[in-house]
Amino acid sequence: MKSQSQTLHLLLVGQIIPGHEYDDHVVEGSYYLENINQGFKDGNDNPDAVAPNDSQPFLSAVATRAVIFIQADSPEIGLMCFIAIGMGEVGSCEITAHIGQSLNKGDQLGMFHFGGSTHCLCFNNETKLDFIKPPIIGLDASNIAVGSFLARASK
Repeated sequence: MKSQSQTLHLLLVGQIIPGHEYDDHVVEGSYYLENINQGFKDGNDNPDAVAPNDSQPFLSAVATRAVIFIQADSPEIGLMCFIAIGMGEVGSCEITAHIGQSLNKGDQLGMFHFGGSTHCLCFNNETKLDFIKPPIIGLDASNIAVGSFLARASK
């Protein structure tokens, strides 16, 4: 079977957020894992077919992750962190950006090799985010169009 790659790009809240890479590292973790307490919603020991989705909070703590700290040029944002989380069959997370590199919307940060993935953006306590609409969390959530504003940073 050929290896597939998914490229990680800097796509933050639908607009250009220039900055530079401050630090990065890959945290080695599980290759394919589910939380044993997730996926048994019907109460009769039949696993949920999408347990990897139900297990995302668990996977964000134990799966292989690429952690990239970005110092935004905007003082309203400051230091933030992009965490790429390898899920399902992801064999590795590769960081291709380098420390000190200027980053803009659409710049490649790295890639996943083979399989599914998710990501997380972390902001410091001083960053105030005003969400355009309240986030819906879970499998009932609907997709948000690419390029849509998710939130605005303010003082």
